[in-house]
Amino acid sequence: MQNEKLMREGSVGQLLLKMSLPVILVMMVTVLYNLADVFFIGRFGDRNQLAAISLAGPVFTTISAFNTLIGFGSCTACSIALGEGREDRMRQFSAFALYASLGLGVLLGGGVLLGMGPLLGLLGTDGDTAGYTAEYLQILAIGAPIMITSGALGNTVRSDGDVKTAMVASMTGTLLNVVLDPVFIALLRWGCRGAALATVVGNAVSLAILLLTAGKKSSYSLSIRDFTLHKDVSLRVLGLGLPMAASTLLMSFTSAVSNRLTVGYGNVAVAARSVAGKSAMLIPMVVMGLCMGVQPAISYVYGCRDLPRLKKITLGVGAVSVGVALAMSAAFLALRQQFVAAFSSDAEIIALGKDMMLGTLVAVPIEGVYQMCTTYLQATGKVSYATLTSLMQKGLVFLPVLLVMEHFLGLNGIVFSNAVTTVISTCIALLLCRRWTNQIAARSV
Repeated sequence: MQNEKLMREGSVGQLLLKMSLPVILVMMVTVLYNLADVFFIGRFGDRNQLAAISLAGPVFTTISAFNTLIGFGSCTACSIALGEGREDRMRQFSAFALYASLGLGVLLGGGVLLGMGPLLGLLGTDGDTAGYTAEYLQILAIGAPIMITSGALGNTVRSDGDVKTAMVASMTGTLLNVVLDPVFIALLRWGCRGAALATVVGNAVSLAILLLTAGKKSSYSLSIRDFTLHKDVSLRVLGLGLPMAASTLLMSFTSAVSNRLTVGYGNVAVAARSVAGKSAMLIPMVVMGLCMGVQPAISYVYGCRDLPRLKKITLGVGAVSVGVALAMSAAFLALRQQFVAAFSSDAEIIALGKDMMLGTLVAVPIEGVYQMCTTYLQATGKVSYATLTSLMQKGLVFLPVLLVMEHFLGLNGIVFSNAVTTVISTCIALLLCRRWTNQIAARSV
């Protein structure tokens, strides 16, 4: 198999070009889902609608957490099974990914619809934003099974090194989302409801492409006959997906907390932080794409017990990730005025958002190290360390840092809290990676 040979013998540059680059494109179009909504709402809506999308962000993140739980777990499990020569297990893992995603989507969507009232209170909405936030969340809740399954299968099909299918599906869905946004938001004047509907439709198209193409691979199965809840399959997938999913889920909670704190400084602050945060989200997404792209190769090489190659891939990709993050941060800082102005014509939002971008970007260059540590631990199956590493930046470290800095520094404390968190979390992650690497080496002697 050509993809298997690439993972076994390809240079770091080849892995990045053939495996990471397509994943980066997928991650970029994922960001475009968010950017398109914010852009058109900012241009054709008002500050309350823009704030509403930001306040609904934790629910969107929770949906991402569930597709990450299944998708990342099944991708890692399938890649390790491929390295071990267990194609039968790959079929079970992929079938589990499909049906577990659908089930979780129904449960999550139903929970949001039934608990809408209390949820709006938890998200920090007020009289100006509650109605818009509810409209946005209702559509997302109905589309949750589609969105979770689309994301999960998009990750699963990368396990054998084939990233083309996921790339085509994701990019097609995103382009449709971008096309539908101005139609639904501006032309039909559906506002937040239109933004959510465009996102769901885009995901539905992506899912259709994945189902049509992934089902043709002999190593994957979408048949209910291969679906099983046996612990060797279900717990394996859920355990391997837990680090990234727990991180994303905790980020949803901490995002809600930080939004509630920001609401105290006015809806302009919420809207400005939403725009500024897109730049801070874009760079980690690119870096995550670099690391995620080679994750199947790391899992495969680990399954083969080729430790020298494992080290070469990890260190090489980590170095490239740091360089990319540094270059992107510098570019965004230089153009932050233009970036914020592209999403809103409100002078107050532009002025505040420009200043906020400085705080969100100052520590982003070391994001490459943090993401590589998380990917390495997860790809090699060290669930406990990977989970701890993932949770630090998104909550365990972030939440106390956020509360302390907001107490002493106010809005500036909220803005710079993520930078402080990233520095602390990266240092701890490096220590955990070193300890796990020593354990792997000791077991191989």
